[in-house]
Amino acid sequence: MSKKRAGDVSKDFHKSHGLISGLPSELAIECLVRVPYQFQSDMKSVSRSWRSLLSDSSFAKERRRCGRAELLLCLVQPLTPPNPASKAVGETLLGEKEVEDESPRVSGTPRFGLSVYNATMSTWNRVAFPGQQIPLFCECVAVQASGKILLIGGWDPETLQPVKDVYVLELAGEGSGRRWRKGASMNEARSFFACATVGSKKVYIAGGHDDQKNALRSAEVYDVEKDEWLMLPPMTEGRDECQGLAMGLQKAHLYFDKDGPLSARLCDGYTVGKELGFCVLSGYGTESQGRFRSDGEVYDPVTNSWSRIENVWPFPDASPRGRVAGDIRGSSSKLWCFIDSKRQWETEDESRKWRLDLESIELPVTGSSVYGGSLGGEAVVLSGGGSESGGRGTIMMRKTEEKWSRVHDHEIPFGFSSLPFSHASIYV
Repeated sequence: MSKKRAGDVSKDFHKSHGLISGLPSELAIECLVRVPYQFQSDMKSVSRSWRSLLSDSSFAKERRRCGRAELLLCLVQPLTPPNPASKAVGETLLGEKEVEDESPRVSGTPRFGLSVYNATMSTWNRVAFPGQQIPLFCECVAVQASGKILLIGGWDPETLQPVKDVYVLELAGEGSGRRWRKGASMNEARSFFACATVGSKKVYIAGGHDDQKNALRSAEVYDVEKDEWLMLPPMTEGRDECQGLAMGLQKAHLYFDKDGPLSARLCDGYTVGKELGFCVLSGYGTESQGRFRSDGEVYDPVTNSWSRIENVWPFPDASPRGRVAGDIRGSSSKLWCFIDSKRQWETEDESRKWRLDLESIELPVTGSSVYGGSLGGEAVVLSGGGSESGGRGTIMMRKTEEKWSRVHDHEIPFGFSSLPFSHASIYV
């Protein structure tokens, strides 16, 4: 590792700090980036220089550059009673004594937690949360550039009413997955809304429903660095139970899977970062609950306006939630979906700026319940009660180089086997 590259991590460390006695700082940094993520919080207690280095955002970037970053899949999921004790990320629950939850709650009301699967270390953990339980049906979104996981909206666990709350978990810098903070609240309480990270520091939300189950047209954008929300122009239609995703300018090719994944690639010549949009997929209106729309709407940050895109979800009896996930990385974009039909078609929005080519292909697994998502830019499927799991539990499958494989030899551990409501993946 050259001194110049070490300088990119932290310019002054090799000049004024002794990170490891007897070693040049550039070599010491080479050692420290290789320490597993679960020990980073403890490492900050070693010395001031270590704390400063590990709290610097460039440290996480260097871990990823040299291939030492760990990939986390964060899942908002109902807790399986008896509820395992909450711990910080990196402190495994496996093999520990399970404790009963004695807090009063409405009979039959589920409790939700934030579970973390470390795909690099093959471990499952649960993140401790102030107040013991996170909002029901909250949206989980990752902001890779700043190393944050956000939990947005959902229902209050006691009143079962939609909330405006935003909780931020710092996975990089000072936090290391052990500290939550309350972010600025949304302007409007909502749940079951579209949500997606667009670019390096903006999170867009739209639609969902209010405390009277009215489908919402309103939309907002959250600036992660400034910790502030701004209202956007409303959509043309109210959309409850809609799905959000980031879109690249011009052609994106989508491939819907039969009961399974959909992948998408942007056309040649596209450069991510020049222009991205926010797509709100399907949903239904207040008077047509459960009947999903075939169209969607795309927000263009440049023109500050919405445009309708037709025939993007021609499955009126199926919710796009848990069936569509998206990820934009480098010069390509991928999307996945779970549908039981085989067809091909293409569509574009009314401005002819955003275009989608769609094709269905077959899923490798069937089950009584399926949830599809994205793990580091690859399709991931959680399935319960299917032939692959023998009806015993939930399994996870991951698509790598066009092939599907089981993530574990056995089903997901007890306490982490319920299908999630929302998810996000992030490198740390």
